[in-house]
Amino acid sequence: MGQSHRSLKVADRIKVVVAQILETKIKDPRLGFITVTDARVTGDLQNASIFYTVFGDLEQR
Repeated sequence: MGQSHRSLKVADRIKVVVAQILETKIKDPRLGFITVTDARVTGDLQNASIFYTVFGDLEQR
């Protein structure tokens, strides 16, 4: 069974908001290498998982 339309919309909004917070509110230069790639929400909207990628080697991070 797939996700409901509402849970997909909530997950998309969470993804956008987390990416904006990382970009504008958190002042850590290492965050320039992080990209939020996906967010998934449970059917009851109680829990969310946020997926991200980190670019660069350990020295750049």
